[in-house]
Amino acid sequence: MQKRRSLARRVGKWLLVIVAVLLVGAAGAHVAWKYSGDNQPKLVIDKKGIKVYTIKTPGETLLKVKAERIVKTSLDRAAAAHLDGSLENCHDWIPDCFESVAVKHWDPVARNYVQLWKETFPSPFSPREFLLHTQFTQSAPGQPITVAFTAAPDAAPNDDCCYRLTHMNAVWTLEPIGDDEVRITLQQDIDVGLPYFLFNDEAPHAAYGAFKDLPRLYAKPKYDSVTLQSIYDGHPIVAE
Repeated sequence: MQKRRSLARRVGKWLLVIVAVLLVGAAGAHVAWKYSGDNQPKLVIDKKGIKVYTIKTPGETLLKVKAERIVKTSLDRAAAAHLDGSLENCHDWIPDCFESVAVKHWDPVARNYVQLWKETFPSPFSPREFLLHTQFTQSAPGQPITVAFTAAPDAAPNDDCCYRLTHMNAVWTLEPIGDDEVRITLQQDIDVGLPYFLFNDEAPHAAYGAFKDLPRLYAKPKYDSVTLQSIYDGHPIVAE
């Protein structure tokens, strides 16, 4: 009986040593990853005219994402799609989107508005709440357009239903090429509250999926009558 207890103690000590080594190794790997990187785009997907890059910034664990492609469409249609905050459009871009409302309506002078959308996440994660300041910018007619989505977590009272994002900077650049093509570029820096190893694995594929779908998203009939001038006059398609 004494020998069995001694064996059990020895096994227990070895298990503790193994666990300690694994923890030290994991901590070392985490630190090494966090402080790695050169802040330069690294091409990770190059398929069907779509390029997706990841950017690793020293001192951060989450990857930034850049994506680009050329779409056969007009600048008017692309701009309309990115300013369409309706629930229908939110669901088309993000199938798990279940609510989209304007917290601050479109300001035609400042060319911005604040939108709230909610998205379900796989269990065990709670739904996510995206409360975003949307800024539309164009320096002159015919020049590229930027549509910047920035987290504005204090723009509305909190809702216990969801985890509200506090960090998001997503800048879409729409650059006209001739009369019927637009170069679309996304630069995204976002924290959706997932473990970084899960997020970093999924983010480039999510960007690729969105860019693959851009021609369909821009081609909706309801954008037929939307022009940049109508947007400047205060009539974009935004959530009500």
